[in-house]
Amino acid sequence: MLLNRARGLQALHCIFQAVAAAFVFWGWAYAFFHFVAATNPALGSLYFEYGLLVGCGVVIDHLRKAKYRTDFLNIKFAENCRVSFRQCLTVLGVLLMFLVAYQDQHISRALLFGFVPILFLLMFLTNRLFPLNLARLVFSGSYVQNTILLGSHRGVERLFKWLAPKAYYGVNLVGAVTDGLLAGATSSLPLLGSIAQLDDHIRSVNATQVIAVDVPHSPVVFNHLANTCQRLGVRLLIANDFALMVGRRISMVEEDGLHFISFLREPLESPFSRALKRLLDITVALPVVVIILPVLSLIVWIFQRFQSRGPLFFRQLRTGMQGQDFSLYKYRTMRPDNPDEAQQAREHDERIFPAGRWLRKLSLDEMPQFMNVLKGEMSVVGPRPHMRQHDDLFRQKMISYGVRTFIKPGITGLAQVRDLRGEIHTDQDVIERVRSDIDYMENWSLLLDIEIIFRTMGKVLFPSKNAH
Repeated sequence: MLLNRARGLQALHCIFQAVAAAFVFWGWAYAFFHFVAATNPALGSLYFEYGLLVGCGVVIDHLRKAKYRTDFLNIKFAENCRVSFRQCLTVLGVLLMFLVAYQDQHISRALLFGFVPILFLLMFLTNRLFPLNLARLVFSGSYVQNTILLGSHRGVERLFKWLAPKAYYGVNLVGAVTDGLLAGATSSLPLLGSIAQLDDHIRSVNATQVIAVDVPHSPVVFNHLANTCQRLGVRLLIANDFALMVGRRISMVEEDGLHFISFLREPLESPFSRALKRLLDITVALPVVVIILPVLSLIVWIFQRFQSRGPLFFRQLRTGMQGQDFSLYKYRTMRPDNPDEAQQAREHDERIFPAGRWLRKLSLDEMPQFMNVLKGEMSVVGPRPHMRQHDDLFRQKMISYGVRTFIKPGITGLAQVRDLRGEIHTDQDVIERVRSDIDYMENWSLLLDIEIIFRTMGKVLFPSKNAH
């Protein structure tokens, strides 16, 4: 339905931005050497290639982050800034990779970096102005869908609220077939009558599409709807309300002609995806364990000798994949006479020695967990592992907490880069972290892992206020 239209519209928008970015780059290169650098180099194939790379960078960003949301037509200012900045970073990354790969010494670095603010402005303006005007152009005339909403009055009201802001996709609401009176903004929708006279209703408003929701789960009713719409050449869409019935998200899966309902999308069930993730884990963890850990361990050991004598490492049983226990490694940041290891660290916790506070603040105490990664017990990115007694407690706060164990725990994760870390004070703290973990599980990709790793490095340089 709207998703296909959104996909096509975003693809057209991406092509327009890529072409515009390439031409603006060529224009900037011409202006730079004629008015800024006051030189006149040959602007031949070299700058032509870099212009193509700029366009390719825009396309790569689209392929990397496109979620085909139907609300991208009305992008807000803050979101537009974030998206435009991300597009600029992707384009700059493509250009720098080309520079490094080919060791190009002739291209002007001032020209490339001077183009970034121009590109940001171009992306910002085209993200704000182009999609809506493009939608008005392509979803007009015969591509407007005169739509009837059919179902219970609550279901029709719910659909109306969802569809009304999406009129730019060519959805024209022309009437409702429902069992009661409509309230609020939905009352402006004409009531057409009963489902028995659906043929007449479709003809009277020249409908081209019927969307049904909350209709009786009866083969007779469904066959009547399908036969009527097919006979008149009208699209029929039936809103799946099973998620509302069970009170949770669902995912439809087809296997050899059989249709299954799943409550999670699990890209890491693919052995190929798991192999890619494991390769990334080893690529990141091996240099850390071989090069960084020996030096860092010596520094931590010296601080411990002066401030809190005891073992270098702190080992604790945590719950891993499929609920299996494993021994997690950390640098010891608390005094060895800690009476309760299960008690979460608090701000100004007296159990933590001074250097330990900095290790925790900068997340350096987590570095030995790269040994857990090499052993295959953890991944670099994934849900944070907890002690079993904490798992039992958190499971009472959110019923879907246990699904976190479907994948390996991680040193960092989506919750951590969203600043959902530190001591848990309320039930909502647990819920927000679990939602982030499930979001990560359902939307995993290698690029998402890489993004989280880089964002974590930023959190190390600029620690969260929740880190203690």
